[in-house]
Amino acid sequence: MKNAKEVDLYLLPQPAFPTGGLYFKNKTWVKETKGKHVVIHNNYIVGFEKKIKRFRDYGLWLVDDHAKESPLGTL
Repeated sequence: MKNAKEVDLYLLPQPAFPTGGLYFKNKTWVKETKGKHVVIHNNYIVGFEKKIKRFRDYGLWLVDDHAKESPLGTL
């Protein structure tokens, strides 16, 4: 790539791809956009285990439930 004109750039829609700060700190917004979330970023928290715990606490960690189906196994 020689310059930015060679790349199409699009912003991801916030309801579908919210930041961790928005999703985990704004319950009203989460209710208003329910059903539109595709990927929830687990930022605004430091540490691998803390990220997994937060996803588990919010019912968003599905890896363990499907570990036998995944070629990756458990994490």
